Amino acid sequence: MNLSDFSEIELIGKISRKIKLFSKNIVKGIGDDAAVVNYNKQYYLLLTTDSLVEDIHFNKFFAPEQIGMKAIEVNVSDIAAMGGFPKHALVSLIVPKNTKLDFIDKLYDGMNKKCRKYKINLIGGNLSNGKEISVTIAMLGFVEKKNLCLRSDAKANDLIVVTGKLGASAAGLKLLGSNKKGSSINYYLNPKSKLNAARLLAKYGINAMEDISDGLATEVRNICNESKTGAVIYKEKIPINKNTMIDSKKLNKYPYDLALYGGEDFELVFTINKDKLKKLNETKNGIKFTVVGKILPKKDGVYLLDKNKKTKLNRGYEHFNGNR
Repeated sequence: MNLSDFSEIELIGKISRKIKLFSKNIVKGIGDDAAVVNYNKQYYLLLTTDSLVEDIHFNKFFAPEQIGMKAIEVNVSDIAAMGGFPKHALVSLIVPKNTKLDFIDKLYDGMNKKCRKYKINLIGGNLSNGKEISVTIAMLGFVEKKNLCLRSDAKANDLIVVTGKLGASAAGLKLLGSNKKGSSINYYLNPKSKLNAARLLAKYGINAMEDISDGLATEVRNICNESKTGAVIYKEKIPINKNTMIDSKKLNKYPYDLALYGGEDFELVFTINKDKLKKLNETKNGIKFTVVGKILPKKDGVYLLDKNKKTKLNRGYEHFNGNR
């Protein structure tokens, strides 16, 4: 069998069953946006890593600075999804030997810009020759123990909520691939994590949280898989970016599919009980969010409801199927 025969979650499951943990200090290993390790009485240590590979996560349309900025932002987004804040980072850089030195300078200019923004210490890494460019960040952060958010924390009857609007990044990627112009392109080339929003939400007593990197559908299914629950997403409630509506017409694409299955919006999806949501609504916190669904008992499954019609909620981007 080939990797393309497996979904990403199936492959992660196979890998995790081969792993044995040797420390009682590990709170969460494989299965969330970041690993969680006991640190002291107040904090957990968060560890995550993400790779940007040429022609997969960036292409000729990216300036070197934008690649560097994206490399930091996607890792900050993982730390944010746990309710935490970033602190240190290491960079593993693979580049062909004929790469111009100017590219490296500008790549690190981009990383340094974002590290200054988030007060992240870039403390080391690795350099290697290879056939294509690959930028891998290993990031360490912290979260107050009372604020930790895990995918496994969703409860039946929780409401499913998303920040911001969805679909613009996927529309931007498809515009570039079709040699078309549109406002969505900026969202794809310049992603931004929602660290401040995540930190505030964690303090309001939300349950599960995840960043939307592979499409809303995948993130909801990840939460349900870890929480052993089901879910319903109400299609008409999904907040679509107005630029996505405009640009999807140029692409002849259904905008809700871009939001559900496109990915790289880096907004947040979280679950919260209705009483705490009411308190969140009453607080002037500056976070724009929309209720898009509900957590159900596992036996009810995971589905999309569109005008009373139920359809299976498929997965979004799969790395080994290349369907973005």
